Amino acid sequence: MESRGVGKVLVLAGLALLLATGYQTITYREHLRLTQQQFDGLPLTLLAQLLTAVAVCALGGLNVSGTLRPIRVSDVPKTVVVRPQRTDFVVFNHRGGLLANLPQMQQLPTVPEIR
Repeated sequence: MESRGVGKVLVLAGLALLLATGYQTITYREHLRLTQQQFDGLPLTLLAQLLTAVAVCALGGLNVSGTLRPIRVSDVPKTVVVRPQRTDFVVFNHRGGLLANLPQMQQLPTVPEIR
């Protein structure tokens, strides 16, 4: 149970870090707009902070989920899927029929080997 508590803390810390990164990105873009500079991309510090936040959220999510149990085939009920017969949508005249009427292709000449 302790890992779930740690996982929740990690998820909250990761989300807080994501929000902080988003706010810093917005202020960076406003700074560039006010100084009339061209936006070429985010600084490496913001990208590193973003990747760290995503990693912390992922680790927290894995800890919160708990242990994974396998799906046993005997637990799944067997159902028969009955599909309605829609004869309105059956198509007999399609372009695949034209392929059967094409003359058979002759064998293409082979490329001579270079020795």
